[in-house]
Amino acid sequence: MLRNIRNPEQYVPLKRVNIAAIIRSFAADVCITQVFRNDETTPIEAVYCFPIEKQAAIYAFVARIDDREIVAQLKEKKVAQREYNEALQQGHGAYLLEQDEKSQDNFIINVGALPAGKECHIIISYVSELDLVENGTKIRFVIPTTIAPRYNPDQGGIISPADTSSNSISHPIQVDLSQQDFYVITFAQQNTHLDRDILLDVELDEKRSNTIIAVESGAIMASFTPSEEDCQRAINNTEITNEFIFVVDCSGSMDGENKIGLAAQAILLFLKSLPINCHFNIVRFGSQHQTLFKDITAVYNEKNTQKAEQLVKNMNADLGGTELLLPLQWLEKNPPVQGRARQIFLLTDGEISNVNEVLDLCRTMATSTRIFSFGLGFSPSRSLVKGLARATNGRFVFIPPHTSVDVHVGEQLQKALQPCITNVQVKWHLGNVTMTSVPMKTPPVYVNDRLIVYALMADKSTLFDHNSSVKLKTEKHRLGKAKVARIPGVDNSGTIARLAAKALILELQHAKLPS
Repeated sequence: MLRNIRNPEQYVPLKRVNIAAIIRSFAADVCITQVFRNDETTPIEAVYCFPIEKQAAIYAFVARIDDREIVAQLKEKKVAQREYNEALQQGHGAYLLEQDEKSQDNFIINVGALPAGKECHIIISYVSELDLVENGTKIRFVIPTTIAPRYNPDQGGIISPADTSSNSISHPIQVDLSQQDFYVITFAQQNTHLDRDILLDVELDEKRSNTIIAVESGAIMASFTPSEEDCQRAINNTEITNEFIFVVDCSGSMDGENKIGLAAQAILLFLKSLPINCHFNIVRFGSQHQTLFKDITAVYNEKNTQKAEQLVKNMNADLGGTELLLPLQWLEKNPPVQGRARQIFLLTDGEISNVNEVLDLCRTMATSTRIFSFGLGFSPSRSLVKGLARATNGRFVFIPPHTSVDVHVGEQLQKALQPCITNVQVKWHLGNVTMTSVPMKTPPVYVNDRLIVYALMADKSTLFDHNSSVKLKTEKHRLGKAKVARIPGVDNSGTIARLAAKALILELQHAKLPS
C-alpha cells in the first residue's frame, strides 16, 4: 500500500506485482517486485507499508525510476533518517526502508519524491524460516500480501509424486513436475488478485528422518522434529499440576467477523476437555480486565465449570479498547505456586500498538508460563500472535472467520499438556573450522514440532566433506543425526547464512532484556 504522506487519504496505484521464491527445507528466499505509478500532475512524497514475518531478514532493497537505480545500504537508523530528509530538502529522490517500531511484522518504505506520470519499481528480497503445521505433517510458506483483510481461504491444489503434495489454501496453483530435483509452482491464473495472504502447504514424507539438514558454502541448517517415542525416551516423568488461564479479548474490535463468537466456542470446548485436578480462570480484557474468580485460579469442578460456561455464553465485545498489557502484568505479579505449571490460552484479533512492550513482559514469564495464542479474524497481528507463543515456548494458531475451532482447540490443548525435551545439545562434526552454533541456548522442543539450529562459519567459502554431520542429544539420550553425504547438492545463495545471522541477532536481543 503506497500512500501520499501529505494527503494520507490518497493512494498511489499499484500497477503490477511479481513474486518469486525458492524453498529449501525450512528456508525460503523471496523476491517481491512492485510497480507503482504517480498519476498526479505534481511530484509526491510517498510511504509504503510492507508486511513481513518477524523472523524474516530483508537483505536487498532496490528502487528504480526510469534509468535511475537506487540500491539500499544498511545504516544506523537515525543516520539513515537524517540523510533521507536532507535528500528530500535538496529535491532529490530518496528511499528509506525501516522496521515499524510498534509492530515488527511491518516495514515502512519511504519512496521519496515520485515525479508526476512516472513509475516506481520497488524490489525487496528477504529470507525467512517456514513454519511446521498440522501436527508436524506439512511445511507452510506464507507471503502476507496485505495488512487487512488477510485472507478468505479458497481451496486449490495439485498432487505431486513421491507421496508429497503441494497445496495452496489461498490461491489456485499448478505444479510443473518435469524437473529432476525440484518442482516449479505457479498461479493457475495469469492475473491473480493478491487480496489475501499467499499460503502454500508442502506435505512431508511420512518415512522421513527426524533430523534433516540443508547445506550451503559456509552455513548449515538442521531441523529436528521429535516423535512421541523420542520425547518419551528423553523426558523426566515428574508429576506436575497444570493451571489453565483463558485470556480473552472482549474489546470492540472483536465484534466484527464473529470473532467474539469464535472465542466463546473455543473456551466452551476447552472447558469440556480440561484434565482432572487442574485449576483454571477466565480473564476478559479490553480497556480494563475482569476475572471470573477472585483468586488467581480455582479448582476445576462441576460448580466452577458451570459458572464459567454461564459467563462465556453471555460474553460480548463490550470492554472498549485493547489493553493486553494490563492482564498480563497482573498475571506476571501473581506467578504459579510451587509445583504448578501455568498455561495461558490467549484469544484475540491482535489489534494492539504496543506489541514489543507486551512481548518483552512475556519473555520474563517464560520460566513458569507458556502462552498458546489464537489469532482470530482476517487480519490479526502476526507479530503479536506468533511472538507471544515463541517468547514463552508456547504455540500459536490463526483462525479465519467461518471456520470450525474444534481441531485447533484439540491441538492446542494437546500441546499444552505435552511434556517437552529440554536442554537439547547440538554437536557439529565439521572438521577443523571456526564456527558459531545458533541458537547458543536451544529452546524446548515438542512432539511433532521442529527445532531449527544453524552452523555459521567464519569463512564463508568453507565447504564440507561427506564426513560432516550434526548430532542432537540430551545428557543421557541420543535424539537424532544427519550427514552431509545425504544432501544431493550444495547451494550458494546465502539463504541459510542470512537466516542464521538473523536468528543470532534475535537471540542476542532477547538476552539483553531485563529478567
